[in-house]
Amino acid sequence: MTAVRSAFVCVAGLLLLSCVAQAYDLKQVHKLHQDLFSDYNMHMVPSSQTIVKFRMNIKHFDMIEETQALMVDSWIVNEWVDPRLKWNPEEYGRVYKISVPHTMLWKPDLDVYNNANVGKPISYGNTLLIVFHDGRVLFVPPVRLHFTCVMDLTFWPHDTHNCTLTIGSWIHDGITIDPQLMHDKPELDINELQTADGKNLTRGMWNLLDANITRNVRVYDCCPEPYIDIKVSMLVARNAPAYDWTVKLPAVGLCILTLVVFLLPPAAGEKVIFGGLSLILDVMFIAYTNMEISNAPTHIPLIVEMVCEQLMLVVASIVVASLTLRMARDPYTKGLHNVIKRPLIVLSYALCLHNYKNIVGFTRWEVSRAHQPYARTFKSDELELGENGTTHLYGGPEVTTSPGLDWLLLSAVVDRVCLIVYVAIFTINMLSFSAVL
Repeated sequence: MTAVRSAFVCVAGLLLLSCVAQAYDLKQVHKLHQDLFSDYNMHMVPSSQTIVKFRMNIKHFDMIEETQALMVDSWIVNEWVDPRLKWNPEEYGRVYKISVPHTMLWKPDLDVYNNANVGKPISYGNTLLIVFHDGRVLFVPPVRLHFTCVMDLTFWPHDTHNCTLTIGSWIHDGITIDPQLMHDKPELDINELQTADGKNLTRGMWNLLDANITRNVRVYDCCPEPYIDIKVSMLVARNAPAYDWTVKLPAVGLCILTLVVFLLPPAAGEKVIFGGLSLILDVMFIAYTNMEISNAPTHIPLIVEMVCEQLMLVVASIVVASLTLRMARDPYTKGLHNVIKRPLIVLSYALCLHNYKNIVGFTRWEVSRAHQPYARTFKSDELELGENGTTHLYGGPEVTTSPGLDWLLLSAVVDRVCLIVYVAIFTINMLSFSAVL
């Protein structure tokens, strides 16, 4: 029992001594504050030449595409020496450093030259400064910087941008305030979440490929003194996998969709309907991309150029489909001249149009054998090519008309040639625009 009482008395004594020492330290700190800031002028530069060390720690960044500005959340590390803030720690109870609100001390008037929010200075909030006994001042405010960055969306959605943040003293020359770099690259401390499959999830859709800090000295015509600024260059690239599904695949799909217009039989009225549907889809895609990139009026992304070219090809395919449909369905009293028909028959072999060629040959043999008394037979609007190589009229008996089938062969050849031309253009476009696909 006596031992427990003695231990309790010792603990109580230590707590009492700690409270007394803390109260003594607070008195010493209070006295130090009074001595340091009794006649301190925060508007005066500490010395004729103040060296300000600079370092940057990037926490998060994002591109504001509407205003073409880069937003960076960072810690700006500034360190300088103020001779007016030196003291002897032995005279103040071994107090080696104190914390002071930034509104009480002089600090360098560093500002963003290419500020995207003109008229809004950098906000430091309630950040405190740390003052050391040798006069060193450490200021590490968390700030959000907005600076302009001209975007080049040529390779959207795989665009890369080189943005530069310029920071310097607003009124003092390089002799009065001399910014010096602690490191030539900013530190990166971006929060990432790694999923079970190894993917990294971030708050934004941009990746930082490279970043560096440089110190630049300029001399203006108005003033002989050098002016120093610090440039933080950041190379950022868009990382948005969702665009693979919402932009790139639909763009390729629209190009492939137009092939169906030429694959349908030349007498099928669905060719024009399908071409019109493809045209509407292309216009809708262009409207969607225009909303996404409306902030880039000086240049056009390659993928938009590709779809616009595809739009013109769809218009051309509708025109061709209308012409071939007219040739295949109109009634004719005369067939094609042999000068035209013979090359068509030769082309039909090369274009894999054997069924159409057989129809023309079979029909002429049937017509000459039957000695039909009439010169022409009108074709129905539903003339189609059957599986067995004969021509059928839906809703009626098999009808053959040699002049009309000559024109059907011509429309099939034109349709197949246009298909080959479109496939060639499609292949060239896929290779030309492969950088954005």
